[in-house]
Amino acid sequence: MHATLTPGARVELPWDRTHNALVYVLSGRGSAGAEQAAVRQGQLVVLGPGDHLVLGADEAQDSGVDGLDVLLLGGAPIGEPVAQHGPFVMNTRAELVTAVEDFQAGRFGRVPPGALQPYRPTAEELAAARAGR
Repeated sequence: MHATLTPGARVELPWDRTHNALVYVLSGRGSAGAEQAAVRQGQLVVLGPGDHLVLGADEAQDSGVDGLDVLLLGGAPIGEPVAQHGPFVMNTRAELVTAVEDFQAGRFGRVPPGALQPYRPTAEELAAARAGR
């Protein structure tokens, strides 16, 4: 779930206590968890067990930031080991080595230039959307 909390807002969400919960802060400053741990842009919070999640946005945000913008992730635990290095997450160190070697050898493919630019609809597409087509 993607959520944006306005400055000073607080939210409590029901949660399945059998699931893991992670909060990644896309922008802003605030707090997470019952203990109201301080969080800020770029941080990942692993929340402990419970039947609800608590998030709050600081009243004062950095310039140009509208509030606390978060990505909330959750799911049933998979019971697998986790190994991480840079952007790679695998189960074992050997798998990490293979992933890094594959990346360095170009086996992950390439993103064409301009492919990650925002989509800009044509005038015809905008007109069709306005007309309900």
